[in-house]
Amino acid sequence: MRYAVALLGLALLTACADDAPVAPRVGAPGIRLVNGYTAPVDVYVDGVAAGSSIGSATIDTVTATRGTHTIRLQTTGGASTTIQVTVGASLNTLAAIRAGGTLASVTLDDTNSVVPAGATKVRVLHLAPSAGEITVMRTQPDYATPVQWQFPFTYSDNITSLGNPFYQSTPGTWDIRAWRKPSEDALGWAATTARVTLTLGAGEKRTVVVLDRPGGGIRLEVIG
Repeated sequence: MRYAVALLGLALLTACADDAPVAPRVGAPGIRLVNGYTAPVDVYVDGVAAGSSIGSATIDTVTATRGTHTIRLQTTGGASTTIQVTVGASLNTLAAIRAGGTLASVTLDDTNSVVPAGATKVRVLHLAPSAGEITVMRTQPDYATPVQWQFPFTYSDNITSLGNPFYQSTPGTWDIRAWRKPSEDALGWAATTARVTLTLGAGEKRTVVVLDRPGGGIRLEVIG
């Protein structure tokens, strides 16, 4: 049974686009799936159906008790992938992606990036397979001039490349905007609607994912 992602911490998280970001969810064990694959997927927890036809470019959650589980993602009548996940007190996040031309899965939970005292961290992951190369720009609390995230920035066929680094700044507001190359270059920083702003306190970090937008284009979502 699926349930909606709760929107928490609204005082600290503000969306400036028409796509509201998905705030981190705490205190509720389960598995959140970010479908960055090109087709809907079904979710099985220890062989039991837990989510059905979760659409491409969709974020959804399924219930799972605390402990270690085998998660299988499967397209209808097609490819499948399995991954071991240890569910704790809050949501664990997985992504369905394309790797080597087929369905693969990867965990997006970060356990290694420690935020130093008095700092904040943000990373961006490209999970929009239809977008091709994109431009992602940011301002951050200690630097008000837009700067490019990385170059080139493409959807990857390699799972290991999802470990894009966190960038570090001081507490305050991050402004992140993105557009496709070359079709949306004319939009640039001022006109793109693929945008989120994050106001983070000391010790906080966030992951932003780039997803395809239904009907064309891209959008940004915050997953924690």
